[in-house]
Amino acid sequence: MNFKAQLRIVISEFQKSIKIWLAYPILLVFWVIAPLMWLLPFIFQGKALVGGMHSEAFKNLTGSPNYLPFVLIGAMVSTYIFSGLWGVGNSLREETYWGTLEYIIASPASPILVLLGKTLAEFLYASVNVGLQALLATLFLGLNLTITKILPVLVIVLLLVIGFYGFAIAFAGLTLLIKEAHGWVHTIEWVFYLFSPIRYPVEVSPITKTLSALIPLTYALVAIRTIILLNKNLGDLHKIIFILLIMDIVLLLGGYIIFRLSERRTKVAGTLGQY
Repeated sequence: MNFKAQLRIVISEFQKSIKIWLAYPILLVFWVIAPLMWLLPFIFQGKALVGGMHSEAFKNLTGSPNYLPFVLIGAMVSTYIFSGLWGVGNSLREETYWGTLEYIIASPASPILVLLGKTLAEFLYASVNVGLQALLATLFLGLNLTITKILPVLVIVLLLVIGFYGFAIAFAGLTLLIKEAHGWVHTIEWVFYLFSPIRYPVEVSPITKTLSALIPLTYALVAIRTIILLNKNLGDLHKIIFILLIMDIVLLLGGYIIFRLSERRTKVAGTLGQY
């Protein structure tokens, strides 16, 4: 299959995913509002415990005394992660529900190309969500975003999602074997909430600090918060950028290998269409 034909497959899958989302526009409203809504209990909790949104103990851990921008950034960046888990990692399982997975696997098209189209669509969808979240947070919640900060943040986000979508592709392959995704996705979500600095600085515990070093989201959040809250630039973050690049390579290669092995084992076992 030549490159033009492969590109056509990717574009077609991208268009299909967009059409499905446009058929259910209420989902866009949910994913824009929900990450900001779960901030409210933390705001009330902060006021109840320390009398406001500023804390010197918090500053000692993060360099900034203001908790609200910290958790706002965590909410927005993690949208890419959880969107990828549900949209890409669960995508082949959804094809099973729709009755189209067998056609995809049996066709001359590589499932990787189909997943690539879904990945691009999921990235666009998450970007629209995050853009609207950032607008609401800037207008109503006091998040300070400028053009000079947005551009380097985009570089970090790209480095994050490239590697993580490799992980999501591996997860999509595993769903062919385990025939279930929701329980595993929820488990991974809470692992990220616990061991990466989405809602709190992982430095509060030596266990969370150590294990968080294995998660790319940790490095991305540290870099983005350093740029937005501490006014640093990409030149000050070369170590984090290097780590993210290495993780990208490992996750992309690992994701491809795991997907291929899972696909092959599913075909051999003859359990492709089972629930």
